[in-house]
Amino acid sequence: MRRVLFFINPLLMNRRGRRTAIERMAHFLRDQGCTVETQDTLSAHQASEQAQEAVASGFDTIFVCGGDGTIFQVIQGVAGSEVALGVIPFGTGNVLAQNLRLPRDPMAALLAQRDVPTVSIPLGKVVCKTPGHTKDKNWYFTIAAGMGVHSALMNLAPTGTGKRVGGALAYYAGGIRLLMQHPIEPFDLELTTTAGEVHRWRANEAIAVRVPEINLWRPGGHLLKPELRLASVRETTRVGLAHATYHAIVTRRTVTRATSGNSRLPYARFDDAIAVVCRPTPDFAYRSPLLVEADGEVIGTERATITIAQRRLRLLWPGYRNS
Repeated sequence: MRRVLFFINPLLMNRRGRRTAIERMAHFLRDQGCTVETQDTLSAHQASEQAQEAVASGFDTIFVCGGDGTIFQVIQGVAGSEVALGVIPFGTGNVLAQNLRLPRDPMAALLAQRDVPTVSIPLGKVVCKTPGHTKDKNWYFTIAAGMGVHSALMNLAPTGTGKRVGGALAYYAGGIRLLMQHPIEPFDLELTTTAGEVHRWRANEAIAVRVPEINLWRPGGHLLKPELRLASVRETTRVGLAHATYHAIVTRRTVTRATSGNSRLPYARFDDAIAVVCRPTPDFAYRSPLLVEADGEVIGTERATITIAQRRLRLLWPGYRNS
């Protein structure tokens, strides 16, 4: 760690003391002999280009001072490079920081990552139809990607205002409202298991996960494994989706492939996968767009192919040996 960039989401700097905390961390590293610069992200979409420029400029370490959305955008620019990525958790969910067991205090988070070796992790990849692009676009992710009502939840406040004002409560309130009001519409799901088997069914939810925990939910993914942990809910009603969501989070009751169609109300199903494909159901009259999300960001519509990428990410991970 010799040349360090603190990459800052300025929308998250309104809380008193955050800019001062970044200045303290920069001063600390300079005293340790590092060359340190700070830079605000110009926008969510420009953050990946700024990260690419930072890689080309010779920075060996980038600390993302923001939330999971900021990390997601930066990853698009550093994936496959030798740059080490660190996290200073200033976001709402901070799911990646949660799984890395990082402290919420900025200086404590920096110290936890200061002298640890980098861990090369396989990234997830989503290929989907993205607005503004004539061809399908590749996206890399560390947390989760998928399609369904949860994707609409990520689209509640695309500017981030709701999250900054309401915090995690904005998500919970939005989720309840979506379960009551948003159209519960199916899509066709194709799964290729780690054993090479191909299975197809119709679903209302599909989330391909790379981490063990997402807030209160425990999907059981793993950042070091070259596979996806797919959670899905078969085609059902609004009541059925609420039933599956409750049991996935609270009771942890799930089903297997053999039992997934036997109960009147569905439970979440979990599969280890190397590829997941989501497509519109033919001849179904959709009332709302099928949205695709990755790491909490809505990135596309209509269809998605989710796999493990060839590119990897060098991550500062203090406790990976215990994971």
